[in-house]
Amino acid sequence: MDPPSPWKTPNQVMQIHKLKKRKKALQERMKQSSNSIPTETSSTSKSSVNLDFSRILNGDKRKNPFSKTAAQQNKKVKLEDTIQLDISNDKTLFALLNLPKVIEKSPHEVDTEKLSTFSNLLQKFTAEHTLENKVTEKKYKKLPIDWALKTKLRLMSAKPFPWTNKLKASEEASGITGFVRCLDTTSSSTLDTSPRARFHQTCLYWQHPHLPWLNLFPRSGRVAATSFLATNEEVKKALLTEWTESFRSLFQLLRALHCPYFYVCGNTFTCLFLAAGICGMTEPTALIAPTTRGFRQTLRQEDVEYTMPLRPDQKKKMNTSEEDRKNSSHDSCYDTMDTGEHASGDEEDPHEFLSQMGLETDEINKINNAQARLAHTAESTVDNAAESLVAVRGADAQALFNFLLNCKSLVSPNGPFAGVPPTLLSPTAFHGGTLQSLKVRENVILSDSKKYYSIELKGPLLPTALHSIFRVLNTTSNAQYSATFAHHQPTLAFSWAAKVISEDESTKENEPNHFAKAFNKENLSDCGISEDLLTHFCSSEANGILSLDSVKYNSEDDTFTW
Repeated sequence: MDPPSPWKTPNQVMQIHKLKKRKKALQERMKQSSNSIPTETSSTSKSSVNLDFSRILNGDKRKNPFSKTAAQQNKKVKLEDTIQLDISNDKTLFALLNLPKVIEKSPHEVDTEKLSTFSNLLQKFTAEHTLENKVTEKKYKKLPIDWALKTKLRLMSAKPFPWTNKLKASEEASGITGFVRCLDTTSSSTLDTSPRARFHQTCLYWQHPHLPWLNLFPRSGRVAATSFLATNEEVKKALLTEWTESFRSLFQLLRALHCPYFYVCGNTFTCLFLAAGICGMTEPTALIAPTTRGFRQTLRQEDVEYTMPLRPDQKKKMNTSEEDRKNSSHDSCYDTMDTGEHASGDEEDPHEFLSQMGLETDEINKINNAQARLAHTAESTVDNAAESLVAVRGADAQALFNFLLNCKSLVSPNGPFAGVPPTLLSPTAFHGGTLQSLKVRENVILSDSKKYYSIELKGPLLPTALHSIFRVLNTTSNAQYSATFAHHQPTLAFSWAAKVISEDESTKENEPNHFAKAFNKENLSDCGISEDLLTHFCSSEANGILSLDSVKYNSEDDTFTW
């Protein structure tokens, strides 16, 4: 038999370690027990036995060994008081540290002027501004004119709307007849005058072209390419021919004051044509946004004079008279629009002046190239922004119409809208126009255990249609409601530019054409909108033009707030 190995395995080492640990714990326990036993154990045991027997003989009740003494009860009360203290309160800290308590002041004794915490200052600031907003909140009897196209309108009210049911055959027929014939159905004796028929009349508009498989407003790249339009030249040619006739028809109606306005919605820009008399303008006006430097350069090459009213360096030039604008040469117009330099026929040619100074031709060319690059950079900074809006007025509006009519780049050769001409939108009928209706959807919304009724209108919401919807709602319902809009972003600049132009027109009090505004308004009586609405749209007040995001109507005093 082999002798035992002097080496030990890890398991054996751990067992020995555990045994030593237990032995030490046992020794410590024995020492504690020996120290806790008093020396007079026997005497105390005898006395306790005697006391027990004497208590029994005297008839006293036995003492409960589990009862607590008065000192222990006082200790418990102090502990409960400590637990009941709020851990977030300063009293807890002082109680634990045995410091004197903080004496709190009543709310009316606190000096509010010495409050310096952020929360108190914030509450004071918001309270003051809320009071100011309530005091300065203005109410208006009429809605302002917003020339920006809307893609969606949502109406919400605590009461149901009067047109929440499906249309009857007579209501649909009366709405279409009233819209096509431009009739006032409120005083008609033969047409249906119900709220649903009048509401349906306000939801109609004219559009060209109309392709059911394509969403032509707003134009987005989320649709599949139409291969037969992109490859079939005959189809593209037929679409362009029909569009040309429709565009010519609309512009002639505008010039004859039988159409108040219309929109041309292309792939890269949107154009708004306004008839003479609208917003106090004495001549036809066209607004284009957004534009690029190349597009503006093409307009100059076609001798189409324009202004950019939203550019800071162009607002000063809006106050110039029409005679000065017509007398200025094309070169001076080019300089004032792009570089801000004023050219004059009396000034010396810069090239000859530099040559006389002794500069060589190469150095002069470098200087000219540097100036051209600076002018190019300065003009390109506003491309595709609101400041790039272009305003064309008077006879130049006719030149712009001819340019757009013959411009081949209006139709994209590829992409989802390949071969599709721009969309024409109008409140009045025109050649080739298709009668379309807004998409209406009804909902019931529950919020904070309250029921709200909602109507959502989707499609191109024209400015006159928006005012007509509110007029019908105000006359057929006594409920308060709110309206929120979704804008077509490129058209937001139309309202800003129209306001600037209207302010410019209002300053021309002494000009002879100021008296033509009244005649233009009378001539627009056959443009297809009601007399009250026409008076509002022909007003030259600049405050009557504003871009709106939301509107609230108060039925108690028949006012709007926004």
